[in-house]
Amino acid sequence: MSPLATPPLSIAFYTYASQPRGSVVHTASLAEALHDAGHDVHVYALDKGMGFYRPLRAHLHLIPAGAAPSEVAALVDQRRREFVDYLLPLAAPHDVHHAQDCLAASALLDLRALRPVAPIVRTVHHIEVFADPYLALCQARSILEADACLAVSEATRAELQAAFRVESFRILNGVEIERFAGVRPERVRALRERLGLRAGAVLLSVGGVEERKNSLACLAAFEALRREQPEAGWQWVIAGGASILDHAPYRARFEEALTACGPAVRAAIHRPGVVAEEDMPALYHMADVFCLPSLHEGWGLTVLEAMAAGVPVVVSRRPPFTEYLDESCAILVDPSRPVAIAAGIAYACRQMSHAGLIQRARERAAMFGWRQSAERHVDVYRRLLVGAHLGA
Repeated sequence: MSPLATPPLSIAFYTYASQPRGSVVHTASLAEALHDAGHDVHVYALDKGMGFYRPLRAHLHLIPAGAAPSEVAALVDQRRREFVDYLLPLAAPHDVHHAQDCLAASALLDLRALRPVAPIVRTVHHIEVFADPYLALCQARSILEADACLAVSEATRAELQAAFRVESFRILNGVEIERFAGVRPERVRALRERLGLRAGAVLLSVGGVEERKNSLACLAAFEALRREQPEAGWQWVIAGGASILDHAPYRARFEEALTACGPAVRAAIHRPGVVAEEDMPALYHMADVFCLPSLHEGWGLTVLEAMAAGVPVVVSRRPPFTEYLDESCAILVDPSRPVAIAAGIAYACRQMSHAGLIQRARERAAMFGWRQSAERHVDVYRRLLVGAHLGA
């Protein structure tokens, strides 16, 4: 048995969704790494009837999420109550409660007001800027009242310190190298056919259309690529997009800009939504370039997945990407300049025929494993349980 499991802990994870977003994928991967090390791990996920996005080796508890109002603050309030109503009658004696988002953490704090609750840990992936004061208060409370805060990057640690004067403990994300490294060619071909892709270069983005994903600048860059390299036959696949937040205004701007691009560009953009978990490795392998020039990111799990799959990545030349990437293994660009993004994508595509960048990217991704992340988490849990200072 792993040293992580001596003695084993009962660890409960809480996440606001059952469909893949960065924090949900983080939850699933970390829960399994801790489970494999011998701990009793439970994942509690709000579910709108779709089920968890993949099988889970840890214990899974799906919390029914009913129809909710469209107004975001009211929706969040209802989801908090659904958490509490489900958890209140349970007598599960977990050693640690670990929330991956402000909604789940606030629900645990509500639960604590009703009955004793073991230490509450809050992982902060990134800090949202909320115009709604209710949501801003929910986020602040989840950070300030948690027993410990973890950050996925130095950039997020700095945000926590600047915005809330909260000291946090940094624990990096990981990636399952073996899962993304090899995919049968027939699976890649089948996925291409299902998505309706033609011959030509494929640009991949994961995370849907959002302001912080810089989707409008990516669209301008894609239009420039199509104009400047017509022979390449560029196509853009935008996967994912599940979110509890309302991105409708920004998406409306994206649709307006897309309409202005003309029918040829529109026909070359494919938005399959959430891609089945078993198809994710093939999704990366069918891409020529992965693009995530985000304006604001906590870490960027999909970047490591793309690198593990051997796809050149184009990311922002700013934290958190510059914390773990450099020009030896990635293409770093100014995210405020679509022309720079387009040039970076074109350069990345040329690198597909050069093994050096791809190999260095795979080696860099291999430095980040979920087992190492699990070890760091267990250390935090044990120190928290005995009242020790967590440090940095």
